[in-house]
Amino acid sequence: MGIKEFMSNDRFANFIGAELLEAANGTATAKLTIKEQHLNGVDITQGGVLFTLADLAFAAAANSRGKVAVMLTSSASFIKATACGETIYAKASEISLHKRIATYHIDIKNEKGELIFTLEGTAYRKDIDLPL
Repeated sequence: MGIKEFMSNDRFANFIGAELLEAANGTATAKLTIKEQHLNGVDITQGGVLFTLADLAFAAAANSRGKVAVMLTSSASFIKATACGETIYAKASEISLHKRIATYHIDIKNEKGELIFTLEGTAYRKDIDLPL
C-alpha cells in the first residue's frame, strides 16, 4: 500500500471532494473544485473547507515518511477569498524532520497561482509504522 492509498481512508476529505494528487518524501499536493456546498453565508468558500484541504496535504506529507503522524499545532492565514467553480491546490512542504516532531508549510493557491491560504503545522510522529 502506498501513501495515496493509505490517505484514501480520510473520510472527511473524501466527503468534501478533496483529492490527493501526489505525496512522497515529506511533500504532498491536493486539489479541490469549489462547489455550492463549500460556500458560507456570504457566498465565499467556508474556512473549514480550506483548512481541510490544507490538512489533507499536511497529513499526506507528514505520513509519507512511513510513521503515523498527527497534527500537534497549526497556524493558518486566510489571504484571498474563493468562489464556486474555482479549483484550488494545496502544496505541503516539509520544513524540518526529527524523530518525534516535524514541521510543514502548506500553501493553497488557485488556478492563476494566487495565494489563497497558508498553514504552518507541527506533526507529532508516533513510533508506529504505517502499512506503506
